[in-house]
Amino acid sequence: MTSDPSPQTNPDPIPPRSFLIVNGARVYRLNRETISLGRHIDNDIVISDPHVSRHHAQLRVTKGYFILFDLDSTGGNSVNGEPITQKVLNGGDIISLAGVPIIFGQGEVGEGSFSGAETPASDDLSDTDTTLLVEGIEADRYLEMFDIKSKKD
Repeated sequence: MTSDPSPQTNPDPIPPRSFLIVNGARVYRLNRETISLGRHIDNDIVISDPHVSRHHAQLRVTKGYFILFDLDSTGGNSVNGEPITQKVLNGGDIISLAGVPIIFGQGEVGEGSFSGAETPASDDLSDTDTTLLVEGIEADRYLEMFDIKSKKD
Protein backbone atom coordinates (compact mmCIF):
# COMPACT_ATOMS: atom_id res chain seq x y z
CA MET A 1 0.00 0.00 0.00
CA THR A 2 1.52 3.31 -1.12
CA SER A 3 0.54 6.62 0.42
CA ASP A 4 0.86 9.94 -1.29
CA PRO A 5 3.32 12.10 0.70
CA SER A 6 1.98 15.37 -0.69
CA PRO A 7 -0.82 16.87 1.39
CA GLN A 8 -4.16 17.30 -0.33
CA THR A 9 -5.49 20.82 -0.16
CA ASN A 10 -9.15 21.49 -0.68
CA PRO A 11 -9.69 25.15 -1.52
CA ASP A 12 -12.54 26.91 0.22
CA PRO A 13 -15.64 27.08 -1.95
CA ILE A 14 -16.14 30.42 -3.64
CA PRO A 15 -19.50 31.87 -2.60
CA PRO A 16 -21.78 31.55 -5.64
CA ARG A 17 -23.35 34.53 -7.38
CA SER A 18 -21.25 37.11 -5.57
CA PHE A 19 -20.65 40.53 -7.07
CA LEU A 20 -19.49 44.07 -6.32
CA ILE A 21 -21.17 47.27 -7.47
CA VAL A 22 -18.34 49.81 -7.64
CA ASN A 23 -19.21 53.50 -7.35
CA GLY A 24 -22.73 52.80 -8.64
CA ALA A 25 -21.39 52.43 -12.17
CA ARG A 26 -19.69 49.03 -12.59
CA VAL A 27 -20.76 45.55 -11.51
CA TYR A 28 -18.16 42.80 -11.14
CA ARG A 29 -18.82 39.10 -10.72
CA LEU A 30 -16.52 37.56 -8.09
CA ASN A 31 -15.20 34.15 -9.18
CA ARG A 32 -11.74 33.90 -7.67
CA GLU A 33 -10.41 33.01 -4.24
CA THR A 34 -8.37 36.23 -4.04
CA ILE A 35 -9.36 39.53 -5.64
CA SER A 36 -7.25 42.67 -5.35
CA LEU A 37 -8.71 46.18 -5.43
CA GLY A 38 -6.80 49.39 -5.94
CA ARG A 39 -5.72 52.20 -8.22
CA HIS A 40 -2.82 50.39 -9.96
CA ILE A 41 -3.59 48.55 -13.21
CA ASP A 42 -2.27 45.22 -11.90
CA ASN A 43 -5.30 44.87 -9.56
CA ASP A 44 -8.20 42.59 -10.45
CA ILE A 45 -10.57 45.53 -9.96
CA VAL A 46 -9.05 48.91 -10.77
CA ILE A 47 -10.58 51.90 -9.00
CA SER A 48 -9.39 55.12 -10.61
CA ASP A 49 -9.73 57.46 -7.68
CA PRO A 50 -6.80 59.47 -6.27
CA HIS A 51 -7.84 58.65 -2.67
CA VAL A 52 -7.62 54.90 -3.29
CA SER A 53 -4.18 53.39 -2.68
CA ARG A 54 -2.36 51.58 -5.47
CA HIS A 55 -2.96 48.27 -3.67
CA HIS A 56 -5.80 49.21 -1.33
CA ALA A 57 -7.69 46.07 -0.31
CA GLN A 58 -8.16 42.41 -1.04
CA LEU A 59 -11.10 40.03 -0.97
CA ARG A 60 -10.21 36.49 0.11
CA VAL A 61 -12.42 33.43 0.36
CA THR A 62 -12.22 31.72 3.75
CA LYS A 63 -14.59 28.97 4.87
CA GLY A 64 -17.06 29.85 2.12
CA TYR A 65 -17.19 33.59 2.84
CA PHE A 66 -15.55 36.61 1.27
CA ILE A 67 -13.45 38.56 3.75
CA LEU A 68 -12.32 42.11 3.01
CA PHE A 69 -8.75 42.88 4.10
CA ASP A 70 -7.19 46.33 4.26
CA LEU A 71 -3.68 46.32 2.71
CA ASP A 72 -2.34 49.17 4.88
CA SER A 73 -4.14 51.65 2.67
CA THR A 74 -3.76 55.38 3.22
CA GLY A 75 -7.48 56.18 2.96
CA GLY A 76 -8.78 53.21 4.94
CA ASN A 77 -11.83 51.00 4.55
CA SER A 78 -15.18 50.70 6.23
CA VAL A 79 -18.09 48.28 6.06
CA ASN A 80 -21.55 49.63 6.87
CA GLY A 81 -19.94 52.76 8.30
CA GLU A 82 -17.56 50.94 10.69
CA PRO A 83 -13.79 51.25 10.06
CA ILE A 84 -12.21 47.83 9.47
CA THR A 85 -8.90 46.13 8.89
CA GLN A 86 -10.67 42.89 8.01
CA LYS A 87 -14.34 41.92 7.89
CA VAL A 88 -16.48 38.97 6.77
CA LEU A 89 -18.90 40.27 4.13
CA ASN A 90 -22.61 39.55 3.86
CA GLY A 91 -24.89 40.33 0.94
CA GLY A 92 -25.94 43.97 1.01
CA ASP A 93 -22.90 45.21 2.91
CA ILE A 94 -21.84 48.71 1.92
CA ILE A 95 -18.07 49.07 1.67
CA SER A 96 -16.15 52.32 1.47
CA LEU A 97 -12.63 52.26 0.04
CA ALA A 98 -11.27 55.73 0.89
CA GLY A 99 -14.75 57.13 0.23
CA VAL A 100 -15.50 55.14 -2.93
CA PRO A 101 -18.81 53.32 -2.33
CA ILE A 102 -18.98 49.61 -3.12
CA ILE A 103 -21.89 47.25 -2.51
CA PHE A 104 -21.25 43.57 -1.92
CA GLY A 105 -24.07 41.45 -3.29
CA GLN A 106 -24.66 37.76 -3.10
CA GLY A 107 -27.34 35.27 -4.14
CA GLU A 108 -30.03 34.92 -6.73
CA VAL A 109 -31.35 37.98 -8.48
CA GLY A 110 -35.13 37.99 -8.50
CA GLU A 111 -36.97 38.54 -11.77
CA GLY A 112 -38.58 41.73 -10.49
CA SER A 113 -35.21 43.24 -9.65
CA PHE A 114 -34.55 44.29 -13.21
CA SER A 115 -37.83 46.05 -13.96
CA GLY A 116 -38.61 43.90 -16.96
CA ALA A 117 -35.08 44.01 -18.38
CA GLU A 118 -33.19 40.81 -19.00
CA THR A 119 -30.71 39.63 -16.41
CA PRO A 120 -27.13 39.67 -17.77
CA ALA A 121 -26.07 36.23 -18.99
CA SER A 122 -23.49 35.86 -16.25
CA ASP A 123 -23.68 32.04 -16.30
CA ASP A 124 -22.06 32.12 -19.75
CA LEU A 125 -18.98 33.85 -18.36
CA SER A 126 -15.76 32.18 -17.25
CA ASP A 127 -15.82 30.91 -13.69
CA THR A 128 -12.13 31.70 -13.20
CA ASP A 129 -12.01 35.46 -13.75
CA THR A 130 -13.31 38.51 -11.98
CA THR A 131 -15.64 39.70 -14.68
CA LEU A 132 -17.11 43.12 -15.42
CA LEU A 133 -20.79 42.25 -15.91
CA VAL A 134 -22.25 45.65 -16.70
CA GLU A 135 -21.32 49.30 -16.43
CA GLY A 136 -22.88 52.70 -16.79
CA ILE A 137 -26.66 52.91 -16.84
CA GLU A 138 -27.03 49.12 -16.74
CA ALA A 139 -25.48 49.13 -13.24
CA ASP A 140 -28.49 51.12 -12.00
CA ARG A 141 -30.56 47.95 -12.24
CA TYR A 142 -28.32 46.30 -9.66
CA LEU A 143 -28.65 49.32 -7.39
CA GLU A 144 -32.44 48.92 -7.56
CA MET A 145 -32.04 45.52 -5.85
CA PHE A 146 -30.81 47.39 -2.77
CA ASP A 147 -33.28 50.29 -3.14
CA ILE A 148 -30.38 52.71 -3.69
CA LYS A 149 -30.34 55.66 -6.09
CA SER A 150 -27.32 56.05 -8.36
CA LYS A 151 -24.97 58.93 -7.59
CA LYS A 152 -26.21 60.90 -10.61
CA ASP A 153 -29.80 61.13 -9.23
